[in-house]
Amino acid sequence: MKPILKKTLTHCGIIFFFFLLAAIYMSPAFDGKIIQQGDTLKWKAMAKEQTDFHDKTGEYTFWTSSMFSGMPSYQVTNPPSKSIFAKINNVLTLNFLGYSGNIGVVFLYLLGFYVALIALGVSPWLSLLGALAFGLGSYNIIIIEAGHITKAFAMSMMAPIIGGMLLILQRKKYLWGGILFAIALGIQIACNHIQITYYTMLVGLILGLVYLVYAIKDKEFKSLVLGVGVMLIGIGFAIGANARLLFINQEYVKYTMRGGSEISVTPEDLYKDGEAKSIAASNGLDIDYAYSWSYGKGETYTLLVPGAYGGGSGETVGTDSEFYRNFHQKQAPLYWGDQPFTSGPVYFGAIIIFLFVLGLFVVKGPERWWILLATILAILMSWGKNFMDFNGFLFYHLPLYNKFRTPSMSLVMANVTMVVMAVLALKAIFDKDNPLDKKKLNLGLYISTGITAGFILLMMVLSGSFSFSGASDAQMAAQYGNQWDIIKDVLVKDRKALFMSDSWRSLVLILISAVFLWLYINRKIKQSGIIIGLLACLVLFDLWGVDRRYLNDSNFIAEKRLKLKPSETDQILDQYAAQFNDEDYRVFDLSVNTFNDSYPSAFHHQIGGYHAAKLRRYQDLIDFYLSRHINTDVLNMLNARYVVVPGQNGQPLVQRNPEALGNAWFVDAYQLVEDPNAEILALNDFNPADTAIIDKRFAEMVQGKNLERDSNSVIVMEHQKPYNPDYVVYRTKTSKDQLAVFSEVYYAPDWRAYIDGKPADYFRVNYILRAMVVPAGEHKIEFKNEAPLFHKLDKISVIISILFVLVVAGSLVLYYRKPKKGEVKDSKNQ
Repeated sequence: MKPILKKTLTHCGIIFFFFLLAAIYMSPAFDGKIIQQGDTLKWKAMAKEQTDFHDKTGEYTFWTSSMFSGMPSYQVTNPPSKSIFAKINNVLTLNFLGYSGNIGVVFLYLLGFYVALIALGVSPWLSLLGALAFGLGSYNIIIIEAGHITKAFAMSMMAPIIGGMLLILQRKKYLWGGILFAIALGIQIACNHIQITYYTMLVGLILGLVYLVYAIKDKEFKSLVLGVGVMLIGIGFAIGANARLLFINQEYVKYTMRGGSEISVTPEDLYKDGEAKSIAASNGLDIDYAYSWSYGKGETYTLLVPGAYGGGSGETVGTDSEFYRNFHQKQAPLYWGDQPFTSGPVYFGAIIIFLFVLGLFVVKGPERWWILLATILAILMSWGKNFMDFNGFLFYHLPLYNKFRTPSMSLVMANVTMVVMAVLALKAIFDKDNPLDKKKLNLGLYISTGITAGFILLMMVLSGSFSFSGASDAQMAAQYGNQWDIIKDVLVKDRKALFMSDSWRSLVLILISAVFLWLYINRKIKQSGIIIGLLACLVLFDLWGVDRRYLNDSNFIAEKRLKLKPSETDQILDQYAAQFNDEDYRVFDLSVNTFNDSYPSAFHHQIGGYHAAKLRRYQDLIDFYLSRHINTDVLNMLNARYVVVPGQNGQPLVQRNPEALGNAWFVDAYQLVEDPNAEILALNDFNPADTAIIDKRFAEMVQGKNLERDSNSVIVMEHQKPYNPDYVVYRTKTSKDQLAVFSEVYYAPDWRAYIDGKPADYFRVNYILRAMVVPAGEHKIEFKNEAPLFHKLDKISVIISILFVLVVAGSLVLYYRKPKKGEVKDSKNQ
């Protein structure tokens, strides 16, 4: 068999194995079942208004009215991307087979890491081991159960991006490295999880800096410049083909919580029920909010021992556990780390941690240093608020970092780097062309075994002094009252038992792996393939066993069970609306976690909802007037026609608000204010039915005009069937110019106004709403969400995608037509 054919068959066989492994793990998918993913359910509720409209009309909308009184829908759902990289991603994730949310995720984890290792010159079988180690890492599997699918897809491209960089910088394969780099980066950006791309960039920068140092040292600056040039071209294609996602996000973020705040006052300044304080206006998230999910320093031990901190907040326990024996429940709040709650630990595998430490002794050159530096950075960043001397500095000085939250997510960098180091360690040990000194190998093996196994033994000895209680226990203590001491005693016993059992588990896996390597190093077993096979089986056994604690067949349910259905509250709201002929109203639901629950948004327009990047001004409105202190005037201007409150026995009680101002109204006067601080504070004491609060930036819209209200004027909304979030129509009839306020959220980048078909000016009032000076007479007023930047960028994405395909195709043609070394061209036949 020809070598190239044998190599091709090997790759195809391994790729088929990846599909088979993913299919076995997600086997209920073949029965039409889907994973009961919490975030996916949230998304369905958030997107229902848009998906319903698309199902009825075939059109896509760019605005959702279902939550927070209206907001751009870019971070909820979008029209299909026109990027070539999105098309490639749809194929690689098995979307065409309908398995993108389950089998496709695991398959892409495995495939992406395998391709990256092959690019680094690692053998197929060792690359298979590395792919298993990364693809089955606990965090990667847990986020599938949680429904963080776009994050998962983005993570699967981290290693190929790094692989492309190393193919360029290390192996000087500029064409293939450039193609791999551009495609992997383009796919990752198309997944639209910018935080993962940001972490990938940090790893890439560290890698690049280390290679810069080596290039200067070895006087190979020319090849480095060439390599950087190739990568810049790849970045250009990846960004250009995904222009819509990136630049829409760039525009949108300026108006969101992640873009900072325009105000420097706080609710304490308004209500005076606490010490009044002012804060500096910011250009990013609040640090306390951003760092809520910070990994504990000690919790980092879970990278080595999965159950060290209790596993998840709803950890599955056996019938022999103390919790089950006492309370007959199979899920217990065993997690005792620093985070508010978690679905499960970040566990890379005891074998991988052991091999990573070994790699620090046997891997030489720039790989050792960039991997070590990136790993250290990932761990330090994951500690967030638990290491503020470092992370506080990053938050305020590292560009764009204050746009992101959940510091624990930075461990995705270490997940890639530690597995790569583990594989490179094995590659160095098994490399017959450049064999390492046997004594040094044995010494490195003994030290790495001593460090990892010894650390586990030390922690087991010290565990007697651990409290086995964490941040979430205080909340449970308040919930259970006098019963808490009994419950805590039970939990501590189970937490300690899990700590010890998983410590022994990791210890044994490390020792077995060390024995296998010792046998090879000392020539007791001479075939490296045997050792690779044994280690691969151990890695699979280790990670598969932990993963199944958090995602197994019990997480799959029939798809029909996930269909959103109106609740009893929704049905009562519909009955009231029919009785009073109410249309296009909003609901203020206090029977749920109002501003962190998306489910009520599925069937009614809400004052609340859930979104991690809501508009900043709306969040200010929540903080000042809709949470701790509820201002009825603000509710009225938001057209909160119905209020749902907790009734007796926890049953929601629906109340109709007759004071809600409706969809639009004319006001009698306006009040100009100096700045956003005055604007938000003025809402505390005004009558929105009579007065509009206007920032002086919009003064020219109203000054010098007689806008006294005509009591006979009429303004009504035309109700649409089906409701189109991107289009709002009003009819007016007035005898003189009037100032109209619309109970619609102001978002100038996308919305355009028209009077009788001609463009018209509108402006912001009452901190968040739209307003317009309506001329006398009868008129048709239209607000259209035209999303001009969205459509412009779509065209750019198409052009760049076509150009990328042409450049790659042309480069490959030239590459294969170029004579190989030693070939002589016959000039007569050219």
